[in-house]
Amino acid sequence: MNLVIDIGNTRVKIGLFLKDKLLKNKAYDSFNLNSLQSIFKENPGIENSILCSVKKYPSAFKKILSSHSHFVELTYTTPVPVKVAYKTPQTLGMDRLAAICGAYTTNKGSNVLVINAGTCITFDFLDNKGIYNGGSISLGLDMRYKALHTFTGGLPLISSDMKFKKLIGANTAESIKSGVQLGMVNEIDGIINEYLSKYPDLTIILTGGNMPWLLKSLKSKIKAEPFLVLTGLNVILSLFHNQGKLASANRF
Repeated sequence: MNLVIDIGNTRVKIGLFLKDKLLKNKAYDSFNLNSLQSIFKENPGIENSILCSVKKYPSAFKKILSSHSHFVELTYTTPVPVKVAYKTPQTLGMDRLAAICGAYTTNKGSNVLVINAGTCITFDFLDNKGIYNGGSISLGLDMRYKALHTFTGGLPLISSDMKFKKLIGANTAESIKSGVQLGMVNEIDGIINEYLSKYPDLTIILTGGNMPWLLKSLKSKIKAEPFLVLTGLNVILSLFHNQGKLASANRF
């Protein structure tokens, strides 16, 4: 089995794959050494592992992963199935790259826009030649609410309300919800339309924690892929080990 780990800004997501089939997945609000050791105890069939992270994590994670499996840390030098045209690959979030690789496996030969709506909203474009061109980064839903509260003197911190649809807020709380939630939806719709004007055959894939809400709110035809980053990590891990086996077979 393959163990894939995605350490995000807010949560840690893990997946267990048998070849290309996702057998188990779990999201952790709190993830530590005990959490990692428990995964191996509960799943003795793990042979290979890969980790990507958008932030620093305990070095002991690497030791545990390396001692229990053939471990790969995803970096900008790791072999991937797409060509990366990003000008500063060393600054590229590895979750963005993993999502693109996940999208590539089921959409080869297509122009693809991947939207990951989590702590941040990322837009990433893969062209029909299998080249990752880059994209854009914007504030996520919770970050927008927190920014209004943090950088003003009198606006309260409001919780998101996925059922809220009013254009005109009748009080301050409703006005914030309208500005944040409708503003975010219209921002995403607008960016999608910009891409569609250049690539009419565009395939749009949505993933991330706010995916269920956005699916109901956005106007375009969108494919939902809740485990896109995990799938991409598994693709990269499989490619890495297959290349290693091929190199060993060709070594004299």
